[in-house]
Amino acid sequence: MDKKMTLEQANNLLEETIKQLENTALPIDESVTLYTKACELLAFCMNELNVCKGKIDEANEKLAKLISEESNE
Repeated sequence: MDKKMTLEQANNLLEETIKQLENTALPIDESVTLYTKACELLAFCMNELNVCKGKIDEANEKLAKLISEESNE
């Protein structure tokens, strides 16, 4: 998996992969390969979302601290 891939790129690839998996005429080995790719893309997306959530939580904590400090003045 390309670590330089953006969340948006990975999500688009995941959507394309899922569309390919919905094709019931695929041979089983190709389906397994696509399923594995989809799992890897999903894991990448979930990780990126967790990183973003951490940054948002950190920003919210800083904001709450600033608000608290201002209200104590």
